[in-house]
Amino acid sequence: MSSRSISAPRPIVEGENLVVDPPRRLVRTMRALWGPAAEAAGTSRVTWEIEPVGDACRLTVVHDQLPPDVPSEVYGGWPMVLSGLKTWLETGETLTTPGSLMYQNTEKNQNTEKTGG
Repeated sequence: MSSRSISAPRPIVEGENLVVDPPRRLVRTMRALWGPAAEAAGTSRVTWEIEPVGDACRLTVVHDQLPPDVPSEVYGGWPMVLSGLKTWLETGETLTTPGSLMYQNTEKNQNTEKTGG
């Protein structure tokens, strides 16, 4: 399985599902492909766990099996990813941080080019 950014010519992350236990747990490998330093870090593991808490739920994300010298670009984006997920789930709107807007603006520009507008 791979993930692609609209602005990237190729996938930026690849991995495979190791454990799929809906709606409680997803464990998958992750290999970052967005740059030489990220690629050199190799494959790590990301575990998503959801547990009920009253009438809500708690999401715990653990990114482990990282090499000791892994660059922060491989693990440092989780706050933005999780914040974006929370915003989208609560409001239906996308996050408006500079990083997330970069991808949103790229998508709008590509759609404008396709329609000639």
